Amino acid sequence: MPIIKCSNGKFRIGTGSCIYDTHEKAAEVWAAILAGGKYVAKKVSYDYDGVLSTDAGKEKAKRDIASGNLVYVISARGDKESMLGTAKDLGIPLDRVYATGSNKSKVEKIASLGIEIHTDNNPDVIEQVNALPKARGVKF
Repeated sequence: MPIIKCSNGKFRIGTGSCIYDTHEKAAEVWAAILAGGKYVAKKVSYDYDGVLSTDAGKEKAKRDIASGNLVYVISARGDKESMLGTAKDLGIPLDRVYATGSNKSKVEKIASLGIEIHTDNNPDVIEQVNALPKARGVKF
């Protein structure tokens, strides 16, 4: 979960309150939270076209990132190069961007990565993701 400097000069962890006087103190508290096992990041993914390519999709992904979730881009596109700029701008590691070549392969990638929540604008993909044992598809 990122540590963010607030407008009042203090720091916060993710979407928390702006209460820490230094970045180091916020990092120390975040490390203690992680060590205590009280926080478990979710694996979430976004389709690119019609979802992450939109301003609303980017804002949703930013909220997931700020919450400390592990965000992936999983698209049926055949090539990921044109998606990398958006991923980089959002702070999504480029090794979490996948161009699978088909919707069938997209659903298989979602399953193999253990994605918990996938956001897509294709109702057929949502239906297939919802049929997976541990994933949930969300309509965008």
